Amino acid sequence: MRSIEEVRSLVGQKIELPSPPNIVMRILQAVQDDDSCFAGLAKIISADPSLTAKLLRVANSSIYGFGGRVKNIESALSILGINALKNIALSFIIVRKCQGASTSVFDFEYFWKRSVTAAVAAKMLASLRNYDSNDIFVSGLLQDIGVLVLFQHCPDSYREVLALKNSTETPGHIIERQFLGMCHAELGGALLQEWGLPESIYLPLFYHHRADCAPYHYRTGVELLNLADKISAIYHSSQSRNNVADIFQTLTSDYGLTEKEIKELIDTVATRANEVLSFFDMSGDEIRPLSEMLQDANQELGKLNCSYEQLVMDLKQAKEESSKYVGKLIDANKKYRELAYRDELTGLYNNRYFQELMEKELERSRRYEHALSLLFFDIDYFKEINDNFGHLAGDTVLRRVAEKIIQIMRGCDIVVRYGGDEFAVIMPETGREGLEVFAERIRRGIEEMIIPADQASLQVTVSVGGATFNSKNPQIDKRAMFSTADKAIYQAKGGGRNRIHIVEI
Repeated sequence: MRSIEEVRSLVGQKIELPSPPNIVMRILQAVQDDDSCFAGLAKIISADPSLTAKLLRVANSSIYGFGGRVKNIESALSILGINALKNIALSFIIVRKCQGASTSVFDFEYFWKRSVTAAVAAKMLASLRNYDSNDIFVSGLLQDIGVLVLFQHCPDSYREVLALKNSTETPGHIIERQFLGMCHAELGGALLQEWGLPESIYLPLFYHHRADCAPYHYRTGVELLNLADKISAIYHSSQSRNNVADIFQTLTSDYGLTEKEIKELIDTVATRANEVLSFFDMSGDEIRPLSEMLQDANQELGKLNCSYEQLVMDLKQAKEESSKYVGKLIDANKKYRELAYRDELTGLYNNRYFQELMEKELERSRRYEHALSLLFFDIDYFKEINDNFGHLAGDTVLRRVAEKIIQIMRGCDIVVRYGGDEFAVIMPETGREGLEVFAERIRRGIEEMIIPADQASLQVTVSVGGATFNSKNPQIDKRAMFSTADKAIYQAKGGGRNRIHIVEI
């Protein structure tokens, strides 16, 4: 398993992490200042009337049991403590930031209902194990925040993940690693670490699908999150029946609860989750306690007219047909996406993909203060090849040049057919020195090629222009990079062709 540092490095290559709300940074800074912690936190929270009202409602709820005695933020701090109030505030702020419009693919309301239920369950379980229930509530609430980031920043890939998860028995976190190299828990932990949340919150979250890899002193927290997630699934997943037996066994063997106590615990999770959901202003149907669900299920079972065996066969057939359909749909989506972003002649990425990716790479370069280079080059006297040997020969030259570039460049570089006989290469984390090395490799490698075309053997050269961005100038945008690299080509041509010209901006 990757460490959290390795995941953060991988995230930096693939995903632009969202920035934390400003008030989160101010709250975290306030609680680090021992001299003014109490007053500073009260001042920050009191400046947000909506947040203040929500915090007071929570403090007076059945979750804490103070029965209306908490009248203001100062008394909430005195009674609940700084850490508890900080965590409640962070929960409201982060949920507020991570809202969105539900679609046919992703339902934000369902997501947060399940998350809130898991957080409530985690807090209740933690009290049975004498574990810090304030931190575990936040971990439970945000344990799937990586799903939101993946959905917002890798929508095409994540739709395929969800489709496979819904049509197979494979857990989602395993499919995520296959598609993306990391799972949502690892991404969520890396995000909360970058936002500056304490280790006691983000590490149990980071490891909640790999409990055996967690540091020893956080394994209880990881186990609590896993069990809380299963309890939440009882109320929010169509496959919850698979978890019930595991939940009852764990609560009996590890927590020493009786069957009656377990049912009461799970019912109370629903009751308290409904209360907390009202604090987050989430509408919709209330969560029905497990006991009511079981009662209704028993009544429905008596109405069934078909045999158990027939139900099993129908279910099996439906799942098989669904899996085949989903597989075909994913393959078709991949094919159409490739067609949309690939040049038909050379197989390289096309201009459309290049324009989209260049924006992302520039933003990543600024964020992480890494260099970024861009190469433009075109084939010298390419029109004469078409005029003298025909367009089929010209197409052959373009394909062979594309193949040569792929051989020369690194796996992290993005090679593009820009248009006609023009090519481009985006080179992440590459400064002027590296750019000059690769530009010369391209120039020399293409010069040394012998390209068979009908009855002739052709040799071509290229003029190469490059622009290097050192991440320091915030005013440099995509257009400036393109313009600089394009002018560099003309300077290379003006110098006699078959040469390189590099400019640092």
